[in-house]
Amino acid sequence: MPAPYWKEHYVVIEGGMVAARNTKGDPMKNVVTIGGGGGHAQILKGLRRLEGVRITGICPGTDSGGSTGVLMHDYGSPGYVGDLTRCVAALCPDEKLAAALVRRFKGGCLHGHSLKNVLLAGLVGTEGITPHEALGITHRMCGILPHCVVPASMEETELCATLKFGGKIAEETHIDRLAENPLWSADTHAITSVFLRPAVRASREAQDAIRRADTIIVCPGDLYSSIIPALLPRGITHAFRRSKARVIVMLNIMTKQGETDDYCAEDFVREIEKRMGVRAAVILHNSAPIPRAAMLRYRAERKVELATKTLRRDPRLMRWPLLRVTPEGYLYHDPAAVAEALGKILAL
Repeated sequence: MPAPYWKEHYVVIEGGMVAARNTKGDPMKNVVTIGGGGGHAQILKGLRRLEGVRITGICPGTDSGGSTGVLMHDYGSPGYVGDLTRCVAALCPDEKLAAALVRRFKGGCLHGHSLKNVLLAGLVGTEGITPHEALGITHRMCGILPHCVVPASMEETELCATLKFGGKIAEETHIDRLAENPLWSADTHAITSVFLRPAVRASREAQDAIRRADTIIVCPGDLYSSIIPALLPRGITHAFRRSKARVIVMLNIMTKQGETDDYCAEDFVREIEKRMGVRAAVILHNSAPIPRAAMLRYRAERKVELATKTLRRDPRLMRWPLLRVTPEGYLYHDPAAVAEALGKILAL
């Protein structure tokens, strides 16, 4: 591995590869997770509860909005700052530190920024510290080793989308907020594909992690602005095809207006498998009923529950009660339920 901060957690084995070992010296299962920041972080919170696993989170580097966008514009920070550090915070064993990392400042010159974003942006921008070293320092400071989070690519790029009846749209933040345009229509402005401009190569850490993985989990999140962007850099598909890992696709609970209108589970799986270049072994989907009040809230935003349709007959489909509802009526994957479901799958 090129990153020196991982070396103390590995031993060299035949062929020059490396294998993680726990504190007792026993081999650990290499589990790779792929996705953006929100849904990805929830899966990491659950996965880190399992013993005997070493987690490598892979995040896209195409964020261009919010705090990340401001730091990119003002200081030249990389586009992976926000998603990557959110996943680092999710793996942090110190709950108080994790809460401090994700807290947003209100008012003043740091308004809208989080400590995690400012920390990594400051490290990357410090003379004499390489981006690889900045990641290593962040991992050590947050105490997440032997786990780690790496960008899908270390190179600067921009996410672009092609729309149904012609036209393209650039920047992740515009794609993410496409339906907020008053002229938007699901019939004419549906996203047909996304691509990177310029095309970039996947980071060596991401490629190595995929190739040596025992299990790869594609996490829930926005399909075209969070999940697929992490699969687009050159070398990712090749790494999947060289890997012997079992691939798990964790489905979203709801669709998203502007990205996945009228999509069903089959559409999600098809798009993800096309980018991976391999077939998923397990498709994990929520089975818990959604409370009526929460459903009405999401319907007001033109979001509906992701249906499985013909996928119900697919032997790869595993349904599990993964849902948690916040007091405000928002839905997300419950880390405890995620740990239970993934623990069962990893033990198979």
